[in-house]
Amino acid sequence: MNTIFVIGQIIGIASISVALLFALAKLVSHHRRSHDQDGYGSAVLITGCDSGFGHQLARVLDDKGFVVFAGCLAPEGPGAQSLAEKSSSNLKVLNLDVTSNEEVQQAKKTVLQNLPDKGLWAVVCNAGITDWAEIEWSSIEDFQRMIDINLFGSIRVSSAFLPLVRAAKGRMVFMSSIFAFFNCLNMGAYSVSKRGLEAFADCLRVEMASFGVKVSIIQPGWPPTS
Repeated sequence: MNTIFVIGQIIGIASISVALLFALAKLVSHHRRSHDQDGYGSAVLITGCDSGFGHQLARVLDDKGFVVFAGCLAPEGPGAQSLAEKSSSNLKVLNLDVTSNEEVQQAKKTVLQNLPDKGLWAVVCNAGITDWAEIEWSSIEDFQRMIDINLFGSIRVSSAFLPLVRAAKGRMVFMSSIFAFFNCLNMGAYSVSKRGLEAFADCLRVEMASFGVKVSIIQPGWPPTS
C-alpha cells in the first residue's frame, strides 16, 4: 500500500517542523518494534544534510543512537561543519554530490567500511533543489538540472545502496512534495522532477515488497495563500 504523508496548509517554519516530525515518527516507530534500544547498532544514510530537513534529521537520529552517514554537497561548509562539531562520533559527514556517480560510489565504500553490525537500516533521499520560473522562460538546461538532482540523484543513491538496505530488511525514504501532483504557476520543472520521483518510489515499493523492504514517500506541504 502506498505510504504517503501529505502535510499541507501549515504556515512558514511550522511546515518544516511537522513534516520532519512525521518522518521521524515513521522511522523510529518501525525501529522500536524490532530493536530493544533506539538506534544502537543500526545505520542511516541521509542525503542533502547541509541544511533543512536532512540537517535536522541527521542530528535527531544521532541523538537516538544511530550511526548516521550525513551526505553533504559541501563537507567543508558551515552546515556540514556544524554537524561534525555538535554530533557524536557516530555521525560521519560524507562528501556526496548526488549528481556524481563517482561520489555516490565513494560514499558507498565509506559506508561499507564503517557499517555497524545491524547494517544499513534506512536510506533517506532528501537532497533536492527548487526554482521558480514559467515554462516558457525555462531552458532545457533548467529542466535537466532540476531532474538530475531531484530525480536521478535519488535513483543513483538508491541503485548503489539497495543491496545493503535489502540485506538489513530496511527502508527507503524519499522526500517529495505536494507539488508532485498539485499544479502551481512557475513550478513546472520542479513538479516534473517530483512526479518522476514518486513514480520511481512507487515502482521500487512493488519490487522491494517481497524482500521486506519498506518504501515511503514524504510530501511536505506549503502555506496557504489566503
